[in-house]
Amino acid sequence: MELILIGFMGSGKTTVSLLLGEMLNTPVTDLDVEIVRRADMPIADIFAQNGEPYFRQLEHDTLAEILKSDQGILATGGGTPMRPDNLAMLKDTPTPVVLLKASATETLRRIGGDNGRPLAQSLDEKGIADMQAQRQVNYNACADLTIKTDGLSPAAIAKEIISFLNLPVSAS
Repeated sequence: MELILIGFMGSGKTTVSLLLGEMLNTPVTDLDVEIVRRADMPIADIFAQNGEPYFRQLEHDTLAEILKSDQGILATGGGTPMRPDNLAMLKDTPTPVVLLKASATETLRRIGGDNGRPLAQSLDEKGIADMQAQRQVNYNACADLTIKTDGLSPAAIAKEIISFLNLPVSAS
């Protein structure tokens, strides 16, 4: 892996990873998309039919396999670093880990009404802020760089990451 993006749901991990992949001419893997592919069902259905523990095990197994790859960008799920063994893998990887952080207000604006996010269904701004606070210690524990995304375009975020990592941008 060349780069791992972490952060709360709606922080921009998927959007920024795809943009970085294009700018750096490197493959991108979205952990949630890969889980959906492997389970052959949407995340909401995985939660509904099998529960969160089952989903988290799928997430762990998929993460472990993807981290063995030597190229590309990985966008994790918002809860990925909350499982202790996932946190350990993210802390131990030599791959730079970038935390994208959005305020609760911005997060609600981005994910409000998204039925594909089972954990966000009943969250208001305070619920989002509380969940973000619960996750922050784990996010900070494995992040090499934190970018506050409020008010930044995906392109500005991508440029900040490229600058931090001193990566060459593809001419394509």
